[in-house]
Amino acid sequence: MKLKISIILAILSVSIFAQQNNTMFYMHRLPQASLLNPAIQPECKLTFSGIIIPVSGQLFPATHTSIGSTGFAYQDMIQYNSVLDSLMMPTSKGFDYKQLLDKLKKVNFVTLEEHIDILSIGYKWKNDWRFTFNIATKIEARANFSKDIVQFMSDGGNGDSFSGETAQMGKFGITATHWNEIGIGASKKINSKFTVGARAKILFGTVNIWSKKTDFTWNTNATDYSYNFNADMEVRTSQPFYQIDKFYYDYDADSMVFEGTELSPKPKNIALTLENPGAGLDLGVDYIFNDKINIYASLIDFGFIRWNSNVNTFVVKGDYTFDGYDPQPYATENDSIIDEHNTEMKQEIINIFMPEQQVDHYYSFLTPKITVGGTYKFHEKISAGLLYRAEIYQNRIHSSVTISANSNLTKWFSGYLSYSVINNSYTNLGIGLVAKGSIFQFFAVTDNVFGYFWPNNTRIVNGRLGINLVFGCKKQNTQTLIGKSQL
Repeated sequence: MKLKISIILAILSVSIFAQQNNTMFYMHRLPQASLLNPAIQPECKLTFSGIIIPVSGQLFPATHTSIGSTGFAYQDMIQYNSVLDSLMMPTSKGFDYKQLLDKLKKVNFVTLEEHIDILSIGYKWKNDWRFTFNIATKIEARANFSKDIVQFMSDGGNGDSFSGETAQMGKFGITATHWNEIGIGASKKINSKFTVGARAKILFGTVNIWSKKTDFTWNTNATDYSYNFNADMEVRTSQPFYQIDKFYYDYDADSMVFEGTELSPKPKNIALTLENPGAGLDLGVDYIFNDKINIYASLIDFGFIRWNSNVNTFVVKGDYTFDGYDPQPYATENDSIIDEHNTEMKQEIINIFMPEQQVDHYYSFLTPKITVGGTYKFHEKISAGLLYRAEIYQNRIHSSVTISANSNLTKWFSGYLSYSVINNSYTNLGIGLVAKGSIFQFFAVTDNVFGYFWPNNTRIVNGRLGINLVFGCKKQNTQTLIGKSQL
């Protein structure tokens, strides 16, 4: 089978650093709060959730979704032209590049996250220990691109804005991974002040694309206006759908051609694959400083996956200087000589930058997330929270800050309100709700409720909701809002 892919210029725009529900970090009545801090011990003795739980798991599956961007909103990338009454993309004629460029940073990041709980069980033992077991399937995709790429497109591809300068065209990349996860955790109250927790995770990867290195520069000489192109790029992939046997450039069709075999795996084989194993670790601590102040910290998703199945690494490394056309072939006015000259020049460029294929296993790493914060109890039922969260990706620290008001209003209802600075955006109002009836606990939480009403003008939309089955929620002495209440 032959798969032909035309060479195109594209910009990947996906979210940043979609944070994993900062608002939920202090929603300690929820079993899901321990996913963000393994030290947290929710109030109920026994809890169940996940899509395999009958009825509740299918009606309200416990899912987490997040989409965001650090440098632009949807309306900046996909613009509405009132004159033409149509949507405009960056490749459309008449697209307002200035509107987009004014919003972009030097390097811009975008992210997509989707986590689905298959099964989650929590059990408290002797009031000091809590044990957890969970199975989940997760998709996380992160991409980045430079402002220079958009400026280059704005120039019409001639690089006029970079005369005498180096355009950082290579500050783009993508990491997209789907994996299944099995976790076993435990938390322990060491004494009246300290609670610690940890979760060990076994990972099984199914799909991965990882641009490990994407250095590509374009330098325009201010004196003779010659162009120098330098590339040092490496992209790694592992996926169960298509096996690439060889690839080459088809000069007649002016496109790259990939030849290989379509694998057509069965869904159950993808879901149950054991071919790409990995491991992960989550750690957390809960410290009672005094009767009003609690301090929390956690590290989650510290881990790796070894990719063994249908792996490919594509390496591009080369340097080329274009100092103008040789006028002699054009002076002949002979089309065949001109075509031959152009073909030779194209072939030289392609030979320099033609990817080299390597087939060997490799390792990819999860995106570690560090959270530090605390709560101050103003009243038996009201506390204020402060939270700092950092994700480490592409050797950069991506931060967010959240302040919150947390309240366990009754034994069956809790409400949470937050304000966050995320993705260089300052208009993120979060809401969290937890309602309990009989053995059912319903929850919904988002860090930016405005994103659901005005999605065109937002940089982050995220949310988590579901239903838990909870048992043994006996009422005890209440220290609400800092994760110590028992009902």
